[in-house]
Amino acid sequence: MFASLVRWSRTTYRGVRGSGAGRSGRTDARSSMASRPTEVMAAHAGQTFKRAQRGLYDGRIIQFGNSIPKSRHKTPRRWIPNIQRATLWSETLQESVKTRVATSAMRSIKKHGGFDQYLARTKGTHLGEFGRMLRLRVARALREKRLATP
Repeated sequence: MFASLVRWSRTTYRGVRGSGAGRSGRTDARSSMASRPTEVMAAHAGQTFKRAQRGLYDGRIIQFGNSIPKSRHKTPRRWIPNIQRATLWSETLQESVKTRVATSAMRSIKKHGGFDQYLARTKGTHLGEFGRMLRLRVARALREKRLATP
C-alpha cells in the first residue's frame, strides 16, 4: 500500500522542479517580456490595431500571454498600455488637440520639449496613423507660415 501511494504521489510524477512532462529546462516558470509578441512581430504579421488610429500610443500595443503561477497552471491574460485622455497644445497650429495618449507618449512629449517637437522627431511607426496625420497638419501649417512671412 505504501508503494502505491509513492507511485501516484504528485512529487514522484513531477519530479524535481523543472523536470516534469512538457517542461524544458531552458525556460522559466514565469512569463517574460521575451515570450510576448513585440511590435515588430505584430507589424510583420500584418496586424492592424484600430485604436492606434485614434490616439498617440508611442508604439505601445496590447500584448497577450499567460499568467504562470508557481503551480504552472497557465491562465490567458493580456498586458494593456496605460492610456489616458489628454488635451495637448500645439504651438504651430495654435489650438488644443483632445486625444487618447499613452503615458509613455506623455513622457516623450515632455522630453522633446513640446507636442510639435514630439511629432517632428518621433518615428512614424511609433506615432500611428493619428499621429502621422497630426504631423502632416503641423508641417503644412509651418510651410504656410514660412511662405506668408517675406
